Amino acid sequence: MANNGVFKTLGPNDTGDSKASLHEQIPVTGTIISGTYGTFPSESNVKFFSTGDHIDVYDYPYASSSANFMFSMTAGYASAASPAANTQATLKNNIYRQFSQQYVGYDTNQEPVEFNVSGVLNPANTFPPKYDGAVFIDFSRVLMKDEIKKGSFQITIGTASYANPFANTRTFSDAHVVEGNQQTYKTNSPMGEYALLQLGTSTTVPSDSAYGFLYYQAGLLVLGATTDVFGNELTSGSSFVTTTAQTPNAALLSGSINDFVNGVRAHVQNIQFNNTTELNSTTYFLRAANNEFNYSNNPSFVSGSEIVVKAGNAGNPSVAYITTVGLYSADNQLLAVGKLSEPLKKTPQDEINIKMRIDY
Repeated sequence: MANNGVFKTLGPNDTGDSKASLHEQIPVTGTIISGTYGTFPSESNVKFFSTGDHIDVYDYPYASSSANFMFSMTAGYASAASPAANTQATLKNNIYRQFSQQYVGYDTNQEPVEFNVSGVLNPANTFPPKYDGAVFIDFSRVLMKDEIKKGSFQITIGTASYANPFANTRTFSDAHVVEGNQQTYKTNSPMGEYALLQLGTSTTVPSDSAYGFLYYQAGLLVLGATTDVFGNELTSGSSFVTTTAQTPNAALLSGSINDFVNGVRAHVQNIQFNNTTELNSTTYFLRAANNEFNYSNNPSFVSGSEIVVKAGNAGNPSVAYITTVGLYSADNQLLAVGKLSEPLKKTPQDEINIKMRIDY
């Protein structure tokens, strides 16, 4: 902060840091997920790829310039439980391996560990249960921002027949998770904090889960491809027109990834959560004593070498007005500028404290 051409140094008591979290409620209806809004089955907001390894879901027809990308969906199967003769077996193995090595880690033989509810890197661990097959829903930053708010997530899935899945529904949530209480969620993943999904909205912390995981900072939902999650019948076909009903496990093995994910989409009734935007702030307290900053940088303040603010009072101006605050580096380089909403009157009889906050 400049004082008559001299920079005033800010001390440790002149600054302070703070952090705040802003939350926004995100409802994702089943019509958007399944692509059934508008003319069925238009699916104009669902983007398929020639590679057949995933689909993208938008909130509006994806060819539109106003469409926002919401999430990707794919599925995979652990190689040890997926015979090579099955459809897209290698691709499903590679997808599962990609997610497991990122989110679970490696064992002592440098092999990716299967998703398991304990989070322990133990490939021989059979209980709590492992996920041989899984559905992966990867939320975009447009939806989740910096992370998903802990304790706010719910997904409702239809578990009745494939022709009418929402005759019966199940809701899975992380309602047991409390922000800041690490006893209610896990921290041993390479990708940050995560929680076990539970059936219903109880606040009791589950000891294990047969349903799935939610990774908060990464924005990844992992659902087990099991009857516990999707019921006994899951369609396996494009645009839901197939008349084949299979168990989730059988559909994942025998169908293509796109066909299986289409069946999953048909069973998702609703997803809702609160996102989180972390707002970091640094506050500077700028103090102008009575004998400081009584001079203006405005060229009209002087005439030649004399101050002409008030006739007959040259060299000792009675009034100056503060309109702008500048923060400088140690080598006097201007880093930030703050404009006051209105000029502040400054005289040798006054001291002024200005609070300047920078958000990032």
